[in-house]
Amino acid sequence: MSTYRPRRDTETWPLIADFVKDACSLAAPQTKYTAKLLTTIATAFVTWCVVERGLPLEAGVIFSRQAIDMYATEENRGRSEGTRRNYRAMLLRIAEVLVPEQHNERLTPLSRKGVAAPYSAEQMAHFRFWALGQHTEVKRRRAMLMLVLCAGAALKPVEIVDLMPGHVRVGGGGILIEVHGGTSPRLVPLLAEWDEWMTALLADAEPEIPLWGPPNRSDGGNLLSSFTQYTIGEHPVGNRLRATWIVKQLQAGAPIKEVHRALGFEKFENLPRYLAYVTPLDDESYLSALRLEGSGK
Repeated sequence: MSTYRPRRDTETWPLIADFVKDACSLAAPQTKYTAKLLTTIATAFVTWCVVERGLPLEAGVIFSRQAIDMYATEENRGRSEGTRRNYRAMLLRIAEVLVPEQHNERLTPLSRKGVAAPYSAEQMAHFRFWALGQHTEVKRRRAMLMLVLCAGAALKPVEIVDLMPGHVRVGGGGILIEVHGGTSPRLVPLLAEWDEWMTALLADAEPEIPLWGPPNRSDGGNLLSSFTQYTIGEHPVGNRLRATWIVKQLQAGAPIKEVHRALGFEKFENLPRYLAYVTPLDDESYLSALRLEGSGK
């Protein structure tokens, strides 16, 4: 354990190393797992808690059953159910040693985890009015950013909080967003329907300040929910806005591998669940699409 170093997210490791090592050294003697294996699994989990969710390094918070359940069901969707069960089992054994009083809550069945439903065109039109109808300039700006970045580029809260004006490229081929926050740096093209709003937001932005505004690290993964609870009117939810982007791409026939790339996923095991929201083609279009006429493929 003293020589362990993670291969990914090496910048976060110095901040969490003592916490992870203390937890695993206490738990390992009381489990069937080696300290090395527990350290590897716990490092990825604690990194996610701190970077993606903004949680404090407190055993009762990090190793809560709610955090472990969310990590197993949401963060590791690209892995098999067996792998996710193994990860969760190891993290739960650590939790049972560190915070035994939290061992009575029921966990989410991994095999039945659903996905967020996308919004309809009518709902999205309503949310545009919702954004523009907020009572302060700051709230209007943030509401617009929430729609643009989640529904227009499928960004997560942790990827929004540090987004600088300079990370948004405006060119003849459209607007591109450089994602630096979170664990999946990438370049995402913004849906064309949001170009006008993004252009207006950039026009009023200060170069040295994130688009969302001065950072508040206490928000973390709760950035959007912390904001919308103080807005007026029926507000959108971030994961449903991202689902709307996914379904829009699938409906348009975007290459699946490139959808993975834009989302920052290596695998996409929830794809069949999103396909349930895609409208099937009529018979003529279905036959023509699969013939690949004129495509040269």
